[in-house]
Amino acid sequence: MVNKDLYIPISLSYHSIGIKVEEEATWVGLGWRLNSGGIITRMIRGENDFGVAEHLDTQEALGYPFEHIKPCFDDCEENENDEFHQKVCAGEIDSDPDIFFFDILGSKGKFLMTPDHDPTKEFIEINMLRPRKMQVRFYIQDNYWTAQDSRGFKFTFKAREITNSFDNYYDYKLESHKLHFLEHFNQATTSWYLTKVESPQGAIAEFIYDITENGNSPYASNSTGHKMNINDGDVWDLHYSSYCFPSEIENVQIVSENQHRDVYLKSIISGDYIVSFNKSERENQTPLQVKKSSQADGKYLSSIPEGFGLQQLNEIIVTKGGKTITKTKFSYSYFNEELYGNAAYLYKRLKLDSIAILNEGKQKGYKFDYEEEIPLPSKESHARDLWGFYNGEEDLYNITPSDFYNYSQPEKLLQEEGKSKHYSLEYIQAGILKKIDYGEGRTIEFAYDHQEFEEIDEEISSHFSDNMRNSNFSKHLNPFLFGGLRVKEIIDSYPTEKIYKDYNYKPDGKETGRLIIAHYSHDHHGYGHKTSGNHGVKYSKVRIKTGKLFRGKKF
Repeated sequence: MVNKDLYIPISLSYHSIGIKVEEEATWVGLGWRLNSGGIITRMIRGENDFGVAEHLDTQEALGYPFEHIKPCFDDCEENENDEFHQKVCAGEIDSDPDIFFFDILGSKGKFLMTPDHDPTKEFIEINMLRPRKMQVRFYIQDNYWTAQDSRGFKFTFKAREITNSFDNYYDYKLESHKLHFLEHFNQATTSWYLTKVESPQGAIAEFIYDITENGNSPYASNSTGHKMNINDGDVWDLHYSSYCFPSEIENVQIVSENQHRDVYLKSIISGDYIVSFNKSERENQTPLQVKKSSQADGKYLSSIPEGFGLQQLNEIIVTKGGKTITKTKFSYSYFNEELYGNAAYLYKRLKLDSIAILNEGKQKGYKFDYEEEIPLPSKESHARDLWGFYNGEEDLYNITPSDFYNYSQPEKLLQEEGKSKHYSLEYIQAGILKKIDYGEGRTIEFAYDHQEFEEIDEEISSHFSDNMRNSNFSKHLNPFLFGGLRVKEIIDSYPTEKIYKDYNYKPDGKETGRLIIAHYSHDHHGYGHKTSGNHGVKYSKVRIKTGKLFRGKKF
């Protein structure tokens, strides 16, 4: 869509890193994502940062941006006292900043809020430095965002997705039982969707969502999450939540049941253009018995009316001046489609089979094949490696820790009391995209390998404890392994020839991968907290060899 100096891209992308055990399909299928606007989303840590803005009656803390505390990044001595700990554990202080992620028309980054803001002010302002300079504001009382980049484009985010979470905490016994000792209810806005873009020349694009007049979404979906906090200071990093648990409890299993008020794009309007998105309800809905927390003052996870569960995108229609220009149709089936019964929803995930595009009388299409010889596991399976990917080693007690920094995978942690958390290249490929058929005899096939690295950024290794550092550098798999996949080979087939591309990540005989941690996008204001979470592997050099494939031989 082009309107004066405003360009609104709409595209479909696929992540080939692998399907995680708990991963649910988007409305365009498992592993796929429709890029059609923008979003600000967040990972809540501790209490809700915007408890004040959301007027929560279930949260005592104001939220991290409004706390009068010293940020605990490098020097935590000021906060290390009994009174501070007690208030954190009682929920009176939010000690950890939430991490926010943004995607604005393809421009991506992350940021966090600094403390000591006045909650009575109109807005909080943040200056982004990368990927481009941008001024971002959060309007406290009305709970929405605006952004303006250095070129003068203005963005508004007002459509909100709300998540209710009901967490149960268990004293986790490896070989015996689980003892429930705590429950917690939380309600929070987890995403803000782009609703308007205005260009320097005055062109406007409006994004219309399928929500009610009061801004709430009638659509909802349920999910369940499992994670583990291991209270072992010699091995695992400890967050504030760990020392809030009773001292006699070593391992804490957290089972989270979540209900998401899903926000779906209905149309985009810009100048003479209108893009319409038509959807319908999927077959595989995650059931949920109505649950109510004794500590939530009547808040609950409710049943979902028929027709308002998880949706699938069926069609995109682009018109200009009332005339249809492009029509795109999506066809689906399900992974593990043959399964039936009460537990089938745990295994079934929406699978994008094909796309048909009709553009000015001409039609083209794409068909997709996936790795299905190894079936995808239950979304609640414990057969997962350290990064949450499927490893085929099902075990009742094999739950991924919520926080870990041991990327070397020493055998002590891989096989603690026989509980394996191995990485499996075979099983991690379950459900991954294998082939795209473009029609008329052309196909592209993909082969994968696991991610590896030799070097670790100092920003990461400097945060290891002595035990962890010694473990990582004296007893480890060589090279290091990292969760997920990377492309090893692509074969592009035509009716008369085949072209291959081999990806060599060891061009000089050594892995070029380096474990990195992404920097925040904002000005740090002297707080020194430049990185957090989102580790990844960056390859400084990849040698791509290409040639023809004939009778199984490469030339």
